[in-house]
Amino acid sequence: MGRCLSAAGAIKHEVGYYLPDDLKTVPQAKGMLFQVSDLNPAQKKRFYNRFVQIMAIDDMVSEGLILPNAVDIEASEKEIETRAAAYLKQEATERDLLNHALELQQLPKSVAKSVRKGRGGGNKDSIVLYSADYLRKLYKKYQKQGLSALADTLSKCGNPNSGFRPAEQYLLMSTIRTSYLTLERKTLKTTVIDVQRAFRKENKRLEEEGGGLPLRVPGRDAIRTAIKKLDPLRVMIARYGREYAIKQLRPVGTGLEVSRPGERVEMDEWCIDLQSIIHSANLKEFFGAELLDLIGLDGDTARWWLVLAIDCRTKVILGMKLTRNPCTSAAQECLRMIVSDKGEWADASEALTPWSMAVKPELLVTDNGPAFKSEVFTNCCLDLRIQTLRTHAGVPGMRGNGERIFGTVSTDLMPRLVGRTFSNSIERGDYKSQDRACLDAEDVAFILVRWVVDIYHNSPHRGLGGRTPLEQWDADMEDGNYPLSGLPDVASKRLAFGKRLERKVSQEGIVVMGVKYQSPELGMYFMGPEPKTVDVRWDPENLGAISVYLEGAWHVVPSVYDRFDGMHFHDWMKVRRALRAKSASRKVWNQEIVFNAIEQIEGLVKDRSMAFGIIDMTISDEQFKKIEGDFFSSFRMDDTPRLKADGKGLGRVITPRAPDPDIAPTGSKTPVKATVVKPSHDVQPREEAADTAHTPNKARATAPKFGLPPKRES
Repeated sequence: MGRCLSAAGAIKHEVGYYLPDDLKTVPQAKGMLFQVSDLNPAQKKRFYNRFVQIMAIDDMVSEGLILPNAVDIEASEKEIETRAAAYLKQEATERDLLNHALELQQLPKSVAKSVRKGRGGGNKDSIVLYSADYLRKLYKKYQKQGLSALADTLSKCGNPNSGFRPAEQYLLMSTIRTSYLTLERKTLKTTVIDVQRAFRKENKRLEEEGGGLPLRVPGRDAIRTAIKKLDPLRVMIARYGREYAIKQLRPVGTGLEVSRPGERVEMDEWCIDLQSIIHSANLKEFFGAELLDLIGLDGDTARWWLVLAIDCRTKVILGMKLTRNPCTSAAQECLRMIVSDKGEWADASEALTPWSMAVKPELLVTDNGPAFKSEVFTNCCLDLRIQTLRTHAGVPGMRGNGERIFGTVSTDLMPRLVGRTFSNSIERGDYKSQDRACLDAEDVAFILVRWVVDIYHNSPHRGLGGRTPLEQWDADMEDGNYPLSGLPDVASKRLAFGKRLERKVSQEGIVVMGVKYQSPELGMYFMGPEPKTVDVRWDPENLGAISVYLEGAWHVVPSVYDRFDGMHFHDWMKVRRALRAKSASRKVWNQEIVFNAIEQIEGLVKDRSMAFGIIDMTISDEQFKKIEGDFFSSFRMDDTPRLKADGKGLGRVITPRAPDPDIAPTGSKTPVKATVVKPSHDVQPREEAADTAHTPNKARATAPKFGLPPKRES
């Protein structure tokens, strides 16, 4: 039950949330509730300016180019600025990716020859460099406290030196050595009590002797900080013994040791060895020609890029995205596939085995490609609290699982396809890849899914001791070797993957792509004095709700119509195109008409195009504005119920009549009065109406049914 709720995004899991503070690590204690999305635009800009410089310094330190001191940092300011600009870039373009691949000689020679040299021009992204000494301090603080040290609200200025007097510092460290650094392995909580008791005992002695100022008793945070400054090797030797410490801290020379699914996930991108026709009839029918032209699927014959993620424990492929123009969105959507169930795409390809594997990675390993350094992808990982590791450039062995799977695809799948390309002219021979390209987008997506789900996942793997990836995954699940963290809930996915918008709050709430969103919290915010422009997260995969940042917290605001819950944006676009085809000039549509169109179209697209889930269909900010302006600027849904004409002209019909005999009280002899409402003043005699009431058969033949309003004669 818990796994089903986690897969549905109904459970939010925060590792270590209920741990006592004395058992949390320093980054957990300091930044448990820290999220980049909680910062306002000005704070976020300053945070990211610090973040990119710290990342650049961290990369250079890990590569052994500099030491984290002021001298080396000052001498490498130009290199730090260049590396930081790569992180600061909003979107990674195909040109950035090609330049990166050319620099590392990763492209096939046939592709490298056809790549034009990039034009010159300035960089719009500017870095405000800090002083070398400030960066040194900031880097040290970042290593101790994590990302929270880079935010204004969490970075506290002050004296970095200890505020204790020498006598207080001596007593503090000596008590820590005798209490914490022992084989009894006392907890931090016990050590705090021992230190404070030692200070009170010393103060009592000083008071009895009548000499000197009393010592200030350190608090829990001061004691924790002093313990964290100790050398980890010294701490481990003192608490666990020399042999255990050497065993735990000795470098491993036999490769990665991954003990559970999701512990390490590697993601990489590959220029696929296939010339295919990008145009697909199914895609055009589903998305429409306008949207396909916007995202680049215009029917040309060209090469694909594949972004793929693999779990290092089970070798299961957790996500893959095909894209025409490699950019950040493909990597972001591949990450969404990692944390989502992919069974619907396996079912669409009629695969015989499931593709339900999904994890929240503990560590996501990528290369230094521009798509993985971009702000959008980095913020996505930060919001999901996924730790990332970017390996050294030019060392593919540091992400061997991802590189190996591309080799497997190249040697096992590509030779089976018509239109494949080759890495060099000797292998290609007289094979004309472009002339023989006959696979469209639907075919490429179908082939990849079937190969992954039914062939690769069921093939014995040498790294698994002969087991298949599917067998290894099932064995871990049966043994209870689950991933440490649950899948992110729906709201967390919306914050991480949703499009970042700014919307003005009105009396009707917030409108995005013609859909109204309203909630009690939003209504109270509208009545308050705060500015009416708010930050919004809009997820195209579920139009049923949005996330709105109100008064320092994110709130889920549902659509006023439940019919949009779970509806994809591209389904809604198909509905809008159908309505516009019915009446291009009509601006206000009744909700009954809209919902009927939704039901009809959902029936038609029940078996969606295979390429729908595999090809990157993300729309950029400019495309979003264009679509909203063209399709929804004059669109409005009216929830007023429609009145139906009865064909009898204007006015109401009022008909008097006597009650049916079987409903009238038994034994009643009082005549029932009936009145005929006429335009004139003529009134029937009461005796005639009474006679009618005492004639049951005649009354049933002429009177209307009980309960109808009296009929007015015209």
